[in-house]
Amino acid sequence: MQFLLKPRQNSTWMRYSGITTEAWNHLIANPIVLPDKSLAPLSIWGKMADRLDIDPAYNQPRCTAENVGKLFALQIDVDNGCSIDDFVKCYHRYSFQLYTSYSYGVFKPGYRFRVILPLAEPLETSWLVPPVKDNLIKLFDMVDVSCFDRAHWQILPCISSKGAPYIYMQHQGERLSFARENFAQLAKEYQDGAHWRREIAKADYSTTPHAGAIAKAQEILDNAIEGTRNRTMYSVLRWLKDKVGVSESEVYDLNPPAGMDTEWVQMIVRLFK
Repeated sequence: MQFLLKPRQNSTWMRYSGITTEAWNHLIANPIVLPDKSLAPLSIWGKMADRLDIDPAYNQPRCTAENVGKLFALQIDVDNGCSIDDFVKCYHRYSFQLYTSYSYGVFKPGYRFRVILPLAEPLETSWLVPPVKDNLIKLFDMVDVSCFDRAHWQILPCISSKGAPYIYMQHQGERLSFARENFAQLAKEYQDGAHWRREIAKADYSTTPHAGAIAKAQEILDNAIEGTRNRTMYSVLRWLKDKVGVSESEVYDLNPPAGMDTEWVQMIVRLFK
C-alpha cells in the first residue's frame, strides 16, 4: 500500500511512503502515542501529479493541491455529533476503515473519527470543482466540507497517551464508486464555463438592486474561459435584460473579456433594440 506522507502538521513537503497490509492492520489497531499532536504524520491515499512544484529547501515536492494528482481513497473527518453506529448503518454497503481522532474522549466531547473509503476507480483531483463537491457533500452531509478539497491531509492513527480512548473498525463491503455521477464531465463543464450559464438560468435577481446584478455579471465576465467567452457574454446579457430588467445604458458600464469589445457592442445592440 502506497500513500503520500506529510511528516508533521507544519511540514511544507511530502514524499511517497509504503506500508504492508499487515503493518497497516497493526497501526490502526495500535495507534502511535504522541503527546504533541503537531508531531503527528499525515497522509493522502493517492498519487502525486505528473509535474511537481519542488520545495528547494528539502528537494521534495511541496504539500500543495497542485502536487496531488489523483486519489485512491476518500478521507473524511466526522465530528458533528454523528455516532459511529449511525455512520455504519448509513454506509454499511461500502468498504471503509475507521478510527477515532487524536482529540476523541480527551480534549473534545462527542464522537470524533476519521474514515478512509477505498475507491473503485481513481478520483482525479482536477475534478474537485464546486459541482463535484456538491455531490460529495450530499453523499456525506455530516463531514467538514474541507474534506473534499484537492489536498485533504488526514492524521494517521494517533493518541495522546497510552490508554487514551480509542476505537477503530475495518468494515468490508463494496468500494465506493463515482462512475455514475460522471465527475469528469461535471468538471469539464465547469472548467469550460458552463457553470456560469447554469447559475444564470436558475438565479432570480429580480428583486436585487441593479448594482448587485451588474457586479455579479462583471464577475462572470472576468472568469469567462477562452472558447466560451462569446456564449458567456450572450448569457449574461440575456439574464440582465430578461431576468433583472437592466437598461441598455447600464450594460455599457460592464467590461467585456479582453479582445471582445466589438462582439460585445454588437450583442448589446441586437438584444436591446
